[in-house]
Amino acid sequence: MQINLRHDPERSLPVPHVEQSAEERARWARETAYAFAAREGFEDATAERITAALSDIADATGEDRRNLLLIGAEGRVLAPFTVFAASEPLAEPEQAAFLWSASALLPPTTEVVESAQLGAGFSVTLLERHDDHDFGFRRWLFVGQNATLGAVLGPVAPYGLPFVEGVAGDILHESVLEGFLPAADRARVEALDTAVVRAGEDWPL
Repeated sequence: MQINLRHDPERSLPVPHVEQSAEERARWARETAYAFAAREGFEDATAERITAALSDIADATGEDRRNLLLIGAEGRVLAPFTVFAASEPLAEPEQAAFLWSASALLPPTTEVVESAQLGAGFSVTLLERHDDHDFGFRRWLFVGQNATLGAVLGPVAPYGLPFVEGVAGDILHESVLEGFLPAADRARVEALDTAVVRAGEDWPL
């Protein structure tokens, strides 16, 4: 199924899935990063960081997903954003497996979201620990009648997540998965939201 992402070119850079050698990918990343930095007035040090991020993402692209680099706080925050599609609705155990991570340090923060083309979806924000480092992630899931679209923002430094999650949300709100039929109602996303244990709601006053 074809994923069509609409993105803001001032805050995100798409990473195409193209058969290239490692040298060709590195050259593309550098040229793209420096062109973006020149447009935005960023210094060379920021362009180098964008180059490295684009190179990493380009090495992980695939036909079943779309990848972007999101850029916030005037280039101080860089985050990979991956959107994938499945040609069938995910079963409930698979939904839970996608939304949750065994590396999470705290229960998730959740949100029921709406997309112009995808209907109602569910989003979780997690703090996760990987190799002794803590990262912020946000995941989105839209389970339709005939297909599923999921997205992952991160890893990113936890304090940097607020600078890029709005960019990701805007992309999903306007994007299209060709042939996707939204869920007939909000019952599943509301059930997911109700099931979550929320940290910090029992306050010792």
